Amino acid sequence: MNNLDKDPEEDLKEDDIEFPEDLPNEEIEEFSNAENEVESIGLKSSEIADDNDNKDSIDEVVETSEESFNEETTESGIAKEESLKEQLREFHKNLIEASLYAAGRPLNIEELSNKLEFPKKEVEVLVNEVAFDYLDRSTALVIAQIGDRYQMQIKPEYTEKVAKFAKGGAIAERYLRTLTIIALKQPILKSTVIRHRGTGAYEHIKYLIDNGFINADKKGRSHELTTTDKYADMFGLPKDKRLLKQAMITQLGIEESPSVDHSEQKPEQDKIEEE
Repeated sequence: MNNLDKDPEEDLKEDDIEFPEDLPNEEIEEFSNAENEVESIGLKSSEIADDNDNKDSIDEVVETSEESFNEETTESGIAKEESLKEQLREFHKNLIEASLYAAGRPLNIEELSNKLEFPKKEVEVLVNEVAFDYLDRSTALVIAQIGDRYQMQIKPEYTEKVAKFAKGGAIAERYLRTLTIIALKQPILKSTVIRHRGTGAYEHIKYLIDNGFINADKKGRSHELTTTDKYADMFGLPKDKRLLKQAMITQLGIEESPSVDHSEQKPEQDKIEEE
């Protein structure tokens, strides 16, 4: 076998080397130095191999860490974006609630959208969410839908007690019903209203006159009732009586009945007289 094919370390093992007895000390020392150099080269080769293995392991760890960091960064960015969207949505919802409170009258989707500068679709979704939120709360307020409009109102069970504190901002349901009849049928005689609403309407009409929602003009033995500009402003209706009635009919979803000329009513219909 060719000696070049053998492992140098095996050939240079100290136990296998026999030095001739007459070999000078300088040559023996030279052989020993050669043996130490070979062992040193072997150790360095092993260290280099270990270093390469460690480097590969470090590279794998770094690569894994980078991937994990990128994934966490992406997830964090998405979560932050979603959080900002939710905060903005909640802010818009609160603005709609505040608008209904500040207006003190019914507002439709178009007006809310134009003045708040939100898309109509978003306003429609959020205003309904606000309405349902109020239904779930233990509160005296409610978001009522009147035709295509929305209004913040006091629940009927509370209006009678607090109406004395309000300046047109809260109307008890019994007053509101009488007022609606007057608005839809105006001009209408007081006696006709009382016939439809009962004798309690005397007090209703007095309340509505005192609070500036209707006018009462003398007409024969009775009075002719019409709504005021204050009523139109409060409910976001046209001040023109004809347009006001058309708007109410549309909002309430009722069919328009033929108008009645109350000035030509029979005399016996005027027998009901206010005190």
